[in-house]
Amino acid sequence: MRPTDDLWQEIKPVFLRAWPREAIVAIWPDGSWRECTNVHPEPTTAFSLSHEDNATLLAKRPALFLHSHPHGSAEPSDRDTEQQLATGWTWGIVPVYGNLSGVYDIGRPEVWGPEKPYEPLLGRTYLWGVRDCWTLCEDYYRASGRVLDPIPRVREPGAHHAHARGRDPFRYWPPRLGFVPIDRDQRQPGDLAIMFWNSPIANHCAVYLGEGKYLHQLIERHSEEWRPQHEERAIEKYAMQFWRLT
Repeated sequence: MRPTDDLWQEIKPVFLRAWPREAIVAIWPDGSWRECTNVHPEPTTAFSLSHEDNATLLAKRPALFLHSHPHGSAEPSDRDTEQQLATGWTWGIVPVYGNLSGVYDIGRPEVWGPEKPYEPLLGRTYLWGVRDCWTLCEDYYRASGRVLDPIPRVREPGAHHAHARGRDPFRYWPPRLGFVPIDRDQRQPGDLAIMFWNSPIANHCAVYLGEGKYLHQLIERHSEEWRPQHEERAIEKYAMQFWRLT
């Protein structure tokens, strides 16, 4: 869900008052809501719930759990995505923009999770962890009735991560989500394409649509139907690996 315009006007002042600290608001399906106390020792960069608030939310599951980012970014951190998975709730981030004079703008919540609103597959704006190449593929399968298990996200895959899911997530997760590798000559519409997009580590994914077309979304670009001029050359250039959901 997303807050209605009226509800948004009710809760918006919470994020304004809290700046430069992160604010927390839980919303229930009937439109009731609760401002939660941020007890984190560094509340300008993170949040933690009090025992009382945590008990309330565990007893009554919120339809939407919001917190603000006082630095003006709506991108979830790796920790945000991990905590969202741990709770199983639908989460949202409210970007708050401020300077030495105070707050000058507050953005509408960016929402992800099990009850996130449906968005068309084409023409999406980019927001890592919310609208990016992985979530686009995930939503493609969801629209066809095949729901992938949610996974923790890693912003910058690399050797600094201790676990393979952090070092090489685009190749770690497909077999664990029900995909099996297939030869590129056997690709069919609906297959997942994993790519090395100008990177030594697999860092991009797309859905093969058939007839040389792919559904994908690049960083800072709108989601689109991509048709490389020379498909076989593109497959070689980006070292595409194809996977089929079983």
